[in-house]
Amino acid sequence: MNVVTVEETVLAALKSVTLGPTGPDIVSSGLVYDVVATGPVVRVLLDPDKIPDNDAEGLGEFLAPMVEALPGVERVIVKPRPKSIISSDSPKVARFVLGVHSGKGGVGKSTLSANLAVALGLRELKVGMLDADVYGPSMPTLFGLSGRAEEVNGRIEPLQAHGVKVMSLGFLLPPEKALAWRGSLIDEGLPLLLSEVAWGDLDVLVVDLPPGASDVHLALAKHAHLSGVLTVTTPGNIALIDVKRGMEMFADLAVPCLGIVENMAAIACSTCGHSIPLFGQGGGQALADETGLPLLASIAFIPDLSLTGDAGVPYVIAAPDTASSKAIAALAGQLASRIPERVLA
Repeated sequence: MNVVTVEETVLAALKSVTLGPTGPDIVSSGLVYDVVATGPVVRVLLDPDKIPDNDAEGLGEFLAPMVEALPGVERVIVKPRPKSIISSDSPKVARFVLGVHSGKGGVGKSTLSANLAVALGLRELKVGMLDADVYGPSMPTLFGLSGRAEEVNGRIEPLQAHGVKVMSLGFLLPPEKALAWRGSLIDEGLPLLLSEVAWGDLDVLVVDLPPGASDVHLALAKHAHLSGVLTVTTPGNIALIDVKRGMEMFADLAVPCLGIVENMAAIACSTCGHSIPLFGQGGGQALADETGLPLLASIAFIPDLSLTGDAGVPYVIAAPDTASSKAIAALAGQLASRIPERVLA
């Protein structure tokens, strides 16, 4: 059964608005760049190249009540998309490009990204892992890889481990080399990790994004054709506040948030089995309730996770029968269902 999304409902309604009595509708004409729903909050993003700045406010005042009256919509934001996010000629390296994002560091985002990529590969998908955390690349360690990526026939060959093709700046720089990428250097350099890498025919590319909001996120939204982002948080209030800022940023960039993962949810006492909430509790579900986005997984704090990560063996391989590994595998299954079917020639 096909489920009609909020975005599809809004776009169908907007097609009733035309440019003049006989003109094209505002969707077909491209005046509406995209519609992104973060739960019940809907953003209608206008193309600033097709509407004068002084007309955007009036159009927003006209469209907002109409969209707000639609089922499933509680609040409407009509605004021009950022002018920095333009159509790009960058190649689409995978049928599905998944960004993994967190509002702050220390929530286990990179470790989750690595394990999720491996879990997707275990579902017989062709998976790539792009380490886009240019300030602290960690995928070489998490995948047990070392050495430099070599150039073959004019393309950089990604390294491979555990069934995943991996690319990281850690393969291009000496381990002790600090990276000072800023502004235009990111916008020019980061796309090369997409276009100049021999990814091959990927089903899914998992992108480990830096925490917070930065030029890296803008560059990836511009060049990587992100299909959506996964938001990772811990249960505590401080993490949740930062996470919401990140979700708002991606919505403004016309990149939908697919759902929430609550990491380090609790730890089970080794003696009595009682669950102990080390970093607060209930935050992931509270965020899901507030935004209307699904809580896709709640994963316990895993004491052995750092040990397996340091050893370069993802936890889903080192301990596949644990509850946390099964939760990550189930998350991979939910995300795999979103990958478009391969089109046969």
